[in-house]
Amino acid sequence: MKPIFHRLISNLPVVLLAGTCVQVFAQEQRPNLVYIFPDQYRLNALSLWSDPAYRNVLSTVGDPVYTPNIDRLAKQSVIFNRACSTCPLSSPHRAMLMTGAYPEKNGVPGNCHVNNKNGIIDSLICFTDVLAAAGYETAYVGKTHWYRTEALFDNGNNYVGTTQPPGGKCIFPYDTYIPEGRGRKSNKYWFQHVKDNHFNAASYSNRPELVGGKKDGEAYFYHRFTPEVEADVVIQYLRNKSGQRDASKPFSLFWSINPPHTPYEELSDCKEEVFNRYYKDLKSEEVLLRPNVKYGKGTQVESLETLTFQAKVYFSLVKSVDDEIGRVLKVLDEEGLTDNTILIFAADHGEMMGSHGRMAKSVIYDESFSIPFIVRYPGHLKPGVNNLMLGATDIMPTLLGMMNLADGLPETVKGKDYSEGIITGKYKKVKKPVSQFFYQRKEKGVRTDRYSYVVTKDGEYLLFDNLKDPYQMHSLKMEEIPAKQVQLLKEELGNWLKVSEDAWAKEQRFSDKITY
Repeated sequence: MKPIFHRLISNLPVVLLAGTCVQVFAQEQRPNLVYIFPDQYRLNALSLWSDPAYRNVLSTVGDPVYTPNIDRLAKQSVIFNRACSTCPLSSPHRAMLMTGAYPEKNGVPGNCHVNNKNGIIDSLICFTDVLAAAGYETAYVGKTHWYRTEALFDNGNNYVGTTQPPGGKCIFPYDTYIPEGRGRKSNKYWFQHVKDNHFNAASYSNRPELVGGKKDGEAYFYHRFTPEVEADVVIQYLRNKSGQRDASKPFSLFWSINPPHTPYEELSDCKEEVFNRYYKDLKSEEVLLRPNVKYGKGTQVESLETLTFQAKVYFSLVKSVDDEIGRVLKVLDEEGLTDNTILIFAADHGEMMGSHGRMAKSVIYDESFSIPFIVRYPGHLKPGVNNLMLGATDIMPTLLGMMNLADGLPETVKGKDYSEGIITGKYKKVKKPVSQFFYQRKEKGVRTDRYSYVVTKDGEYLLFDNLKDPYQMHSLKMEEIPAKQVQLLKEELGNWLKVSEDAWAKEQRFSDKITY
């Protein structure tokens, strides 16, 4: 059925296909899907890790955060403690999440930016396209960052679709409003935030009641904390008091939250009352608990004082995001939606926060590469911890597998469907991966159960023993680990480069460090 479905999708408009597939799938009750993913959210930023029952799940210490709502969700869920971003950068991860394909084929090898043409290729069938074709009501709320950024706006941030006067203005170099069409990936209910300073993002929607009566493409500013605004929109959609969705159909809802992503340099970047209550009086050693924190000359961190303050603001944002997620979880319960909803809490990548003297992401270090990934599916998934190394391209096929929609996967998907193993605990048809791929344009690597290995564009490499050195403070020489492990790392990296159709594989680059 897979090739047939692919040909249908390739040859028919999504709108027409949706009507056709309702008949195919309507006989079975489908679960709803709610996918929540804050941007730049550290795996360690869960107070769950201080709970005695979960203290040893990570080999590193948890951050001093307060996340009671996500903690409660996690205890009802499967916690994937080795899930990977694949590419720890916003646009590439999002493109892989939506397409199940790697950057060489999905059109997004780096962040979408006004100075390049990065953007998910319009012809690709995406996650939400498949859901729409299967009869789902589809909704997207928050940040997108998968579409080519263009200077197509007037001075009021309104979309004009032309580079000629009065157009020609860029809203934000790294993100843009997405007009109605293939760029929205069949998401019927649309609320988008652009240029997020956490309290005054430009809002766009195809629902005028959400943007002060404005038309689709006209900017509206709430002057409120953006996760709070988005939670309100999500709650309205879930309660469905005004017919936001067809209640006779299952729904999918993606909620992409920008905080705790930068900025977190000023007190005004977070809710001051949260900062004052939880972090104001804490000392550096109470905030920065990691031994790999570096600052000063030769690092991206100005000083210990600056880093401490930034961490406090970041952790305050984490708490505020948890508050808004808690509101949504409560409504799911109140509306009787919890039992038939697959709910995901994840992130696109982590945040270094001073570890190794670095900020932000885009490196193989675990604090950048690892992401939280929590799945609740009452009656189908037994709560617990799963060490499956789930990658970005695996998310789409695995979740569609859980939703009994695996036959709808387009052939362009390169990730694997691990749903059977996750549900049954037995990975018979699809085995657990030996490693996961690390992708950056200038660096490629793998992470196995024990080692992290990356080769740079200059032919150098980094190698960490994550068991003996969980904070990745000491890069090893290949001679310092067993020869079989060296061989495995080289072979796994070569295999990933071939599967992803990376240029390095085509050119057989660095064959002394990579086995093709």
